[in-house]
Amino acid sequence: QAPRRAAPRPVGAAAARTWRVAIGGARIALRVAEDSCGLPREVAFSAPRETVAARALLEALAQAVSLGLASGVPLDAFVDSYAYAPGTGGEVEGDAAIRRATSVLDWAFRRLAIEYLGRADLPDPTIEELPAPALLVQPPLLPLDLPAQPAPRRGRALRRAA
Repeated sequence: QAPRRAAPRPVGAAAARTWRVAIGGARIALRVAEDSCGLPREVAFSAPRETVAARALLEALAQAVSLGLASGVPLDAFVDSYAYAPGTGGEVEGDAAIRRATSVLDWAFRRLAIEYLGRADLPDPTIEELPAPALLVQPPLLPLDLPAQPAPRRGRALRRAA
């Protein structure tokens, strides 16, 4: 059999834009499919090193935003709701326009505001406004310290086999 070639992109297929950044060390990709007018129609996130729960929540939010955009909700409403959303943010690497973000949602919706709405009224948060890095919290050391007094015995003592 002859090798299969990739199907050509249909003429009416929408264009898509992708931004890849690292926020506080976490890699994130934002993909936006555009309609024929160049406006955002669908939003998707890719967070390969996040937990399954975090990826599922980002995917659910992206689907909700995509449904809202398809139903006529203006992008401004989403930007006003999610810009500066709290979370695990930090320094943004890979985006010259946004240097710091309070969360993935903060970066994503400020990026959409800059790109599609031309908004320049959303400054970077100050370093004091960023969440404290989770790496500074030390996990408990194992083995754990044992209590000075042994726990009282419950029930009957074990009988030895004769």
